[in-house]
Amino acid sequence: MKMTTLFYAKFVACALAATCALGAAADAGAQTLGDLIKKGKLTIGVVSGTPPFGSIDAKGAPVGYDVDVANLIGKYLNLPVEVVPLTAPSRVPSLESGKVDFLVATLAPTPERAKTLMFTMPYSAFELAIVAPVGGKFKALADLKGKKVGVTRGTTNDTALSRMAPAGTAIVRFEDDATVTQALLSKQVDAVSIPSTMALDIIKTRGAGKIEVRFSYSLQPNSMAVRRGDFELHQWLNNFIYYVKLNGELDAIARKWSGAPLPALPTF
Repeated sequence: MKMTTLFYAKFVACALAATCALGAAADAGAQTLGDLIKKGKLTIGVVSGTPPFGSIDAKGAPVGYDVDVANLIGKYLNLPVEVVPLTAPSRVPSLESGKVDFLVATLAPTPERAKTLMFTMPYSAFELAIVAPVGGKFKALADLKGKKVGVTRGTTNDTALSRMAPAGTAIVRFEDDATVTQALLSKQVDAVSIPSTMALDIIKTRGAGKIEVRFSYSLQPNSMAVRRGDFELHQWLNNFIYYVKLNGELDAIARKWSGAPLPALPTF
């Protein structure tokens, strides 16, 4: 009995020590506003190659809806912003590895992603649209059967179309939206699924008379994302989104880049 009791006591002590160590590690990894202020700048990840949300201008500088929102965050925290352009597949790994402080990167708050990240309330939204050559016969999802449809790997376009497309649709995955668009323009695929706002920008700059939006099939709200445990930063960003929605600054950014007012955004 004494040996059993001693063994049990040591087991409990080790378990408690391990739990405390894990808790301390989690706390040590948490990032506060004080940490960001002490660092002296914000490093914010944005998606690139997805106009009007994020792209690179002729001077090599990142521009777009998300870039303006990131800079507005810097204004309210009185900190300079380093914008880090990311491809869609690299967004979550870049946040988890500490390459960026947080994401303003057109990222949908899905239950699967929420297992590893903390999402704010949405700050933007767009429709997922099927874009195809002018004169095509695509009128509904059923018309995609037997066709090759391009998507960006790991995005909501990918998951939504994979779930909703009819059997027999060949979904072709690419690494970023720019490559998806080029695949459509070069006729490697019959159609693509991309954000409607992005589609309108591409049609205006590269595809006038060649491609068109055939139909929309889903709505994607987009949230900012922080690492798990960054509760203080998460709360501040939620407060920021609420404030700039009320004072019209977020609507002004939406009108600038999409040509339309800020849509009604869901909250959670």
